[in-house]
Amino acid sequence: MKEGELGRLYSHGEIIFKEGEKGDVMYVIQSGKVKISKNSSSGDITMVTLQRGDIFGEMALFDKLPRSASAVAEGDTRILSIDKKKLFSTIWKDPTVVLKVIETMSSTIRRLSKDFAELKKKKQNMLCGTMDLEETCSFILEEARENIVAAENGSIMLLENGQDRLHIKAAFGEQAQEKLKLAVGEGVAGDVVGTGKAELVNEVLTDSRYKIGSLEIGSLMCVPFKYQGKCFGVLNLSSRRGNRFTLDNLKLLNSFSRYAAIALKNVLCMSDLKHATEEVLKHASILDVY
Repeated sequence: MKEGELGRLYSHGEIIFKEGEKGDVMYVIQSGKVKISKNSSSGDITMVTLQRGDIFGEMALFDKLPRSASAVAEGDTRILSIDKKKLFSTIWKDPTVVLKVIETMSSTIRRLSKDFAELKKKKQNMLCGTMDLEETCSFILEEARENIVAAENGSIMLLENGQDRLHIKAAFGEQAQEKLKLAVGEGVAGDVVGTGKAELVNEVLTDSRYKIGSLEIGSLMCVPFKYQGKCFGVLNLSSRRGNRFTLDNLKLLNSFSRYAAIALKNVLCMSDLKHATEEVLKHASILDVY
């Protein structure tokens, strides 16, 4: 690492900071690029790639929490580090620095607010939706694909009647795995139902849980449907090799699945009630005959 006139020069692949480390400075990219990534059970997930003029690590100047992600140089990159003391002195020389910090933080807040508003809207739509299970599953998949995360394939798998196997209720894209059934704990989807934790796997062939089929899948997201703490199904989205999902995609899809779970549970409960009512009427009709 060489010292520059203003910032420090990082070589390709050099770590600027690691997730979990204590942070007390922010950074400004003077030239080159920086990859921001987060660790997961399936490996590092690239969240975003920043370029010249971008600011990162700014929250370290406002809280005392550990770094929430790692930063690595992409190619030769020159970066200026700024601590609180340096920030205040820099403001007098170049007020645009603090404006850039505010702009970066505001952009993040604005994006999160927009995502939250969209999710609230979808929540209302789903809770007032159709009472047919297959139609509801298809509707949820369509919403996920068009408004949450773009994907080439997707499916909803549910546990049926207290059984421990997942059955596909709706799907889009290539239908090679339409009849796939997984037991709890089997495959990525079965594992997600068992643990209740969302999963992102950007290299599925390196994951021992993945059930290899005829689909050429590279990246996979699987989020659980939970109601009162119990998992009863999953939502899967996948893409071909080369099209990678991000941690932000996973977070948004996982939030969406919470609202979708309520809609699905309502339909399932109504279906059970309808079945019970039909059984009562059936037996009542038999009794009337005699």
